[in-house]
Amino acid sequence: MLDPKQQTDKELYDLLKLGDKDAYTIIYKKYWQSLFNSAYKRLKNKEQCQDILQVVLSDLWRRRDEVSIADLSAYLHTAVRFQVFKQISRKPALSPLLDEFEILLISPVHTDDALIETEILMLIRLWVEALPSKRRAIFLMYAEEELSTRQIAEKLGISQKTVQNQLNTALVNLRLKLSKVLFISLIISHYIK
Repeated sequence: MLDPKQQTDKELYDLLKLGDKDAYTIIYKKYWQSLFNSAYKRLKNKEQCQDILQVVLSDLWRRRDEVSIADLSAYLHTAVRFQVFKQISRKPALSPLLDEFEILLISPVHTDDALIETEILMLIRLWVEALPSKRRAIFLMYAEEELSTRQIAEKLGISQKTVQNQLNTALVNLRLKLSKVLFISLIISHYIK
């Protein structure tokens, strides 16, 4: 068994990627309480929080070969926040807040904008990592390298129409995710006041 006090997050994550169940157990025990507290602070429901942690931590194990995580703590806490946002957005009692959402979008800069921006950027990174590999490659060439759909098609040896379809699917999905994040940000700011 690994000694949790002697392992850094990077070492634990590297072992996790190799399928080391002991490393997973250490990560689970190390982060469970802080992740639970983060979720409970927003939901105030023990069972929902436990379910969220189960989803996030089992997903970490299941997707260990698919994602690359630079900061394990930030990744796990962002994943928990995202699951909390999903839970909150399902509550029908929150629909009266739509008017406040519009006000938030047109309001002047708030003091916590930097934090919100950081969290949104982290969610976008997680979203990009979760894209199918072909769609992710197309999206990154378009967004980061600023290549045209014709250039991407030539580079990948596929039709321009395929590139346009993949890019359109990615952008529509991203817009939906961002609108949910903005809505949830409004909900959280409403309840934290």
